[in-house]
Amino acid sequence: MQKFFRNRNLLAVVLVAASLSACGGSDDSPSVATSSTSSTPATTSPSVAVPESSAQVACRPNGSFTYSGSASQVTPSNGTLAVVVVPTLPADAQKNRNFTAPAAPASSQVQQASGAFTTLASSGAATDCLGLDHGTVSDIQGVGSDVAIGRWNAAMDTDGNTYNSTQGVHYAVGTPLSLTATGGTLACTQLIADTVANNDGGTAGTLGTTSATLDLGTRTLNDLSMSINVAGTNYTLTNTQAPLNGTSATGQLSIQSVVVGHDATQPLVALGYSATLPNTQAIGGVVVLSCK
Repeated sequence: MQKFFRNRNLLAVVLVAASLSACGGSDDSPSVATSSTSSTPATTSPSVAVPESSAQVACRPNGSFTYSGSASQVTPSNGTLAVVVVPTLPADAQKNRNFTAPAAPASSQVQQASGAFTTLASSGAATDCLGLDHGTVSDIQGVGSDVAIGRWNAAMDTDGNTYNSTQGVHYAVGTPLSLTATGGTLACTQLIADTVANNDGGTAGTLGTTSATLDLGTRTLNDLSMSINVAGTNYTLTNTQAPLNGTSATGQLSIQSVVVGHDATQPLVALGYSATLPNTQAIGGVVVLSCK
């Protein structure tokens, strides 16, 4: 008798299941699960996750690096770093790699124990990163944990460019800083700078002095003056007014800047520059200004 009831119950279950299948199922049927599964890719779109991962893969090679100088690890702010990148390479090799990013993802940058940065990015996108495939990072310097600078030279980058010891890619990476004052001015002077590189691989130079005025009301860097020596000849580069956390071009001089540091009353300005000298040489570099 018990076997008879078990068989009848089994038959009832089979009949109910067949009936649900014929009608398309209830709200709890597998068709709901299938619909939910098919909608999953829309909520985890590869366009969000893949670019950052691709950037890490494309611009973080396991290269062989040589370092000259040292710097402390730069402290991010809210998971971001301010980044300036200036290539001093032939025009057809620069590939628009002039980065000016007041707040780029810290996770998209790579800083080595030496203080050198070997991956630089203006965003998390694969198209906005550049890595040092192998070679030298020279002129490594820093100001505490606020900012670090350096230059890739005698190297190859992940764009496939190769360059000699007097060319290179300059960078400055710092802790993003928001200015709070809405008026007044600060006097800015040169704190650290890297080698003035030559885009055609000719003689490199030095940046002797740099001065400017930071206008807290207009958020601009005014009356910028840079004294450069290349192959024994002195040049003075000037820019009347350049926006902070942005770019500016005046005549033959282009400026890129980001505000960095930890004290809004005494900010640092990391500045990248490129210029064409009267003798048609194209030069570039980075400098950090202390404003007080």
